[in-house]
Formats: sequence, C-alpha cells, structure tokens
Amino acid sequence: MSKSRAQRLRKHGPAAADARTGDPSSTKPGSGVVNPSTGRTPAKAAGNANMIVIAGAVASAFLFGYSFILIMPQFQQLTGGLAMPDTLVTGYSTEYVQDVRTAFGEDGAGQYNYWHKTADTIFPLLFGFTWLLLIGQQLKRGLLRWLCWAPVLLYVIADLAENWVLDSIMSTDPVGDASLASFLTVAKSVLFGLSILAALYAVFRGPRRKQNETTTAAKG
Repeated sequence: MSKSRAQRLRKHGPAAADARTGDPSSTKPGSGVVNPSTGRTPAKAAGNANMIVIAGAVASAFLFGYSFILIMPQFQQLTGGLAMPDTLVTGYSTEYVQDVRTAFGEDGAGQYNYWHKTADTIFPLLFGFTWLLLIGQQLKRGLLRWLCWAPVLLYVIADLAENWVLDSIMSTDPVGDASLASFLTVAKSVLFGLSILAALYAVFRGPRRKQNETTTAAKG
C-alpha cells in the first residue's frame, strides 16, 4: 500500500516527499543543480575540470622536464655531443641524421626508439588533452574555440608522426631520406608555440567574455 505524504516526510524528509508528489521546486533551473540525484552544481563541475587541467599540466611539465633535462643529455653523451633531431626546430639534413645514427650505433638507436614509443608518445597526448580541456573551459562553442583547438590537434598529429618517421629512417644504416622528418620537426615546433599562445588567449579571453555576459544580463 502506498504511503501518505506525511509518512514519507517523517521517514525520508521533505526532498523525498516533494519528489514523489511531483514538486518541481527541487529541480527547477534556478536551483543551480545540474543533476538533482547527485547535487552536482555548475561550480562543482567547473572545479572538477580545473583539477583535471592542473593535474594534466603538472604531468605534462614533468614529462617535458624528464625528456629535456634527463634523457636528451644522455643521448648527447652517446652521440658525442650531437643534438637530437627532435630538438632542432629549424630542421636538419639527411647527412645530420646519418651522423646521429652512426654515433648511436644499434643499441643507441634502440634506446632512442624506445623513448619515442614511451615518454615522447605520452607527452603530446597528455599535453593535447589538457590543452583542449583548458581551451574548451574558457571559450564557448563555435568558430573561435575550433580556431584555438586547431594548433593543439595539429601539434599532436605532427609530433606523433615525427616520432614514427624518425624511427623508420633510423632503423637502417645508412638512414633513409630525412626531409619529411625535418618538415614535421619544424611544424611540430611552430604548432607547439601556437598551442601555448592559443591557451593564453583563451585564459584571458574567457573571464572577459563571462564578465561582459554578466553585465549584459544585469542591464537587461
């Protein structure tokens, strides 16, 4: 037998009674609750997204530092001081890659390949995810958001493609043609810089947009 409203009120409290009787006050838009069953508010959702962005940024910075402070110097020691092709933002020649491959030897080239498949794969994916989320938080859906997302997406593609091409041409001795790898390294470097600028623009643009919308709403 169905319980009366008074019985439900004594057992479960006002919220349960209102929900059973169809009282819309607990789920109306003005209540600020995104999901009434969990009490998840927009502020909580934004806070969770901010924590993910911070964690992603910290992890990305750690991987970047790990590669350029620890790994790259070790590779340079193995090659007698030669810089890794990945770091040559203005490009390089096939002859230069051949010099690196000769200095590396089979074991060194294997270590280089392993780094590409681990840290240098995780970093662009993690960086890209974090930056897309950061920009998506700050900018509304539309062309502007996609324009800021574009360099991030292209950077991830260029970085992963660069890894694959470099590993392919250095898998043999003598090495293959390095023109595509050099192009991807230059493109990756440019796109990485544009991704940083896009995120900075979104961070400074977002609060101004929200402030303008609040001011307009108040005047209306």
